[in-house]
Amino acid sequence: MKKTISKITAMVLSLAMVAALAACAGKKDDKVSDSDAAKTQVSTTVNVGALIGPTGVSMAKLAAEEKTLADAYADNVGEYVNTYKTSFVEEPTQMVGMLSSGEVDIACVPTNLAAKLYKVTSGNIRVAAVSTLGVLYFIDTTGEVKSVADLDGKTIYAPSSVQGANPEFILNYLIEKNGVNAKVSFDFTVDELTAKIIKGDVQTVMVPEPKATAIKGQLKQNEKPFTVTNVQDEWNKVCDTPIAQGVVVVRADWLKDNEGAFKTFLNDFAASTDAAVNNVDAIAADVVSLGIIPNENLAKAAIPNCNLVCKTGADMKSSVSAFLDVLLAADPQSVGGEVPDDAFYYVG
Repeated sequence: MKKTISKITAMVLSLAMVAALAACAGKKDDKVSDSDAAKTQVSTTVNVGALIGPTGVSMAKLAAEEKTLADAYADNVGEYVNTYKTSFVEEPTQMVGMLSSGEVDIACVPTNLAAKLYKVTSGNIRVAAVSTLGVLYFIDTTGEVKSVADLDGKTIYAPSSVQGANPEFILNYLIEKNGVNAKVSFDFTVDELTAKIIKGDVQTVMVPEPKATAIKGQLKQNEKPFTVTNVQDEWNKVCDTPIAQGVVVVRADWLKDNEGAFKTFLNDFAASTDAAVNNVDAIAADVVSLGIIPNENLAKAAIPNCNLVCKTGADMKSSVSAFLDVLLAADPQSVGGEVPDDAFYYVG
């Protein structure tokens, strides 16, 4: 009898343990299900635009990979991964049309152009990152120019493509602050200007990278003496606000429905910029294959002079707003007559 009772007890205990294990298993399955739901992948095709030049260099790794290359942003809804379609154009005006038409969702543009776009699109532009801090250099073949003060009485030639953009206003600001009497000419394209300074038809130019490095290389090859003056250093002598020459903007109507994808983009843009700054030899091949800079030797020499950054959040806002205030004081039309309000800034 005792033996029978022991068997029954053992059976009951076994059934109880099975039931408990089943219950635990059921709870574990619920947790896995919740976790899986939280990690739902949200895939977005993102159309990006950049200018051929320094901002294009920042985009090179992102454009070459064509997909999320850093940590994807995740929230309670899902993990956001992107596929990128990147367009590179020569002129800022082309980017205006692409943003206005919705052809691109995100773009790298000059800072003052971003301010103007905010006004003409009735607030449909947000600035989210600073991409370049200044890419301009004076090159002079007279041997006399080593600072802005030495430009007195000279004609400074700048590419026609930069007239009405940040470089023109930066140059005018430096001339005014230094009290020099200098004439500025925008009569030639950058290629025409390169040919003229090599030939000796012009002596003093202000050009952005990578063209500055290309001109220096050709002058050396032709054994012509020259001096180089860093425009950013000259700016810092007369202004406490750093040059925030280029920014990343996003269309507000696209951002409203794709904030997760945009936050992933910002992670990817930071990684792409970091690759350009810290792994120049590796990124040079991508820069050339994308048509941003003509050859690898030029890319390797020019990229370190491009002042590439990725400033976001409060740091971005303070840098951009301070720079726009300087431009407004120098020439109100440079920013469209007024600086944008706080809604202009996306700080995340």
